[in-house]
Amino acid sequence: MRLYPWIFFLGLFLFISTHAQAADPQIEILQNNMSQLQQAVQSLRNTMSDLKMTIENQNEVIRQQSIQISGLQKGPTIQSGSVPPPAAPKANAGFNPDIGVVGTVQAKLTQNKSDTEGNNAIALKEFEVNLGQVVDPYSRFDATLTFNDALEDQNVEVEEAYYTRWGLPLGFTGQIGKFRADIGKTNLLHAHALPTADYPLVIQNFFGEEGLASSGLRLKNNIPNPWDLPVEVSGEILRGNNGSSFAGVSRRPIFNTHLKTFFEPSADTNLELGWTTMFGTVNPSLTIDAGDGTTTEWTRPEGTDKYGVKLYGGDATFNWFLPEGKQVTWQNEIYFQNRSDSANSTNATPWGLYSLIEYKLSPRFKPGVRFDYVNPLEVSGQQGTTSVSPYLIFWQSEYADVKLQYSHTVYAGGEKTDNAAFFVVDFMAGNHKHAVQ
Repeated sequence: MRLYPWIFFLGLFLFISTHAQAADPQIEILQNNMSQLQQAVQSLRNTMSDLKMTIENQNEVIRQQSIQISGLQKGPTIQSGSVPPPAAPKANAGFNPDIGVVGTVQAKLTQNKSDTEGNNAIALKEFEVNLGQVVDPYSRFDATLTFNDALEDQNVEVEEAYYTRWGLPLGFTGQIGKFRADIGKTNLLHAHALPTADYPLVIQNFFGEEGLASSGLRLKNNIPNPWDLPVEVSGEILRGNNGSSFAGVSRRPIFNTHLKTFFEPSADTNLELGWTTMFGTVNPSLTIDAGDGTTTEWTRPEGTDKYGVKLYGGDATFNWFLPEGKQVTWQNEIYFQNRSDSANSTNATPWGLYSLIEYKLSPRFKPGVRFDYVNPLEVSGQQGTTSVSPYLIFWQSEYADVKLQYSHTVYAGGEKTDNAAFFVVDFMAGNHKHAVQ
């Protein structure tokens, strides 16, 4: 009987030992899990510390940028009797401007048999070198030099070179130099930025083959209104030696005003409206009778009255944004003139318009068609010139595109027609955008 307690304690010892050995792996696993959890917590603490430091650094950068932006928006403030703000730091005196190049190569096949520029030929239509840079916190400059491969000789032209100063009194922005006149929509565009291979006929006839660019002074501002709409007005005084509608005399300036606004009729549409008013001097040719049976043509070097040409125009651009990135654009411009030299001018009331509709099928393909009508300066009392030009744009990338265009033109009077096909390649590198305009 005395053996039973020993047998009981021996069995209890064996039971406890066996279960203790079975529990050891579970305890070891639990210990490993706790160690990994502690390491993860420490890693998270380190990450949070780094993130906090990054946020503090970013907040400091944002604070510094906010101070700079506030200074740019306010412009220089000069109190009465105070010292004007200092000039730009000398460190900026040797800066390198942003540089970009744009090339436009055009192949044109036409029914017209005359040996005029570009007919039945492949040529470098235009090569642009664009320069631009912020001068100081208050201003910047932009310039465009163009080269082209003309039939007679190659030439270089300063297409634009102007200085911009913002933060002027009453919120005005000023520009001085040579720039494209603020007329409608198309005249502001360089050749490579056009949706078509050429400028609309009314632009070519009234302002020149590539629109109107001239030296002068421009002021722009936004007009407050109770409807809270963006309304911009610009006023220009332009040198009078450019533009086929005007005198062509430098000391007879052209005065131009353009007003535009923008609003959204619905969530997926927008509409931009503009109005142009121009005044300039006309310089008609007169027939002088010498009294001996001969006559000579004479042009007044001083022009006629200061406002002999009154030109008015309206522009409207409608955009409709469709699903999957598709878009419809409908762009229109109309211009008409009242010329005081009705006794000497071929056409005292010329007018013209164009209407362009374009459908963005995808980011790469844009088909469209442009309709032109112009009652030109040199034609009076006849039917005007009409043209229909379907086209297709293929964007290879943001920096290269190809344009295909066909134009059927019936000239004023209806006796002469022309059919032309265009193949245009645009390529760009560097800073090719015109930031200020």
